[in-house]
Amino acid sequence: MITRRCMLMMSAAAILPGGSRAQSLAPANDFPAPLAFRIVVLPGGSDAKDLVLMAVYGEGEDETKFVIDIRGPDDKQDGLDGKAEAGGPISFSRGSFRHVPGSRPTRFFGELAKAIAANAPSASNAKLDTLPFGMAFLGAARARLPGGGFGRGPGNWYPTKLFLGEEAAEVYFNFNLISGEAEFSMKDSDYGNTVLSELSKVIW
Repeated sequence: MITRRCMLMMSAAAILPGGSRAQSLAPANDFPAPLAFRIVVLPGGSDAKDLVLMAVYGEGEDETKFVIDIRGPDDKQDGLDGKAEAGGPISFSRGSFRHVPGSRPTRFFGELAKAIAANAPSASNAKLDTLPFGMAFLGAARARLPGGGFGRGPGNWYPTKLFLGEEAAEVYFNFNLISGEAEFSMKDSDYGNTVLSELSKVIW
């Protein structure tokens, strides 16, 4: 008998890209540790190809929640803006963050600032119910390396990159639907302040 959880996982798998030429995303020694949080696949979505995730960080007085809506990939190409960073088929998509009432994100943003090297973190005055983003799936699902980052071997982690603020800032969003783990990881320290400001518009 197929459980409801299995059905959700099968539906989620249908939208995620495959491929065998995933690039290696090994961590640099001077990169800060990513900010880890939990995810749960939710039912729903405006299309059968959509993936809806409830993200949860911390607990009690420090619990922060937000929803991540991901649409099915639009297209693929062998590189991203002609850069060698891709190293395999790239699938582009779009999505949005959704506000969840009752969050207490003070600690979340404190830890996020460290993870993305935001040297002058400042929350936005704007308060939104939804925040759109562009998205690139960086090749196929792969295994996590012991020291962090991702190797070329197959696994359950999907490394992706998000484009925020009308593509003014970028941040890595990596997730594992099997273990229910996810993380934000720094793309470039120059983006840190903008990424934090953008996320604060919807996580409040």
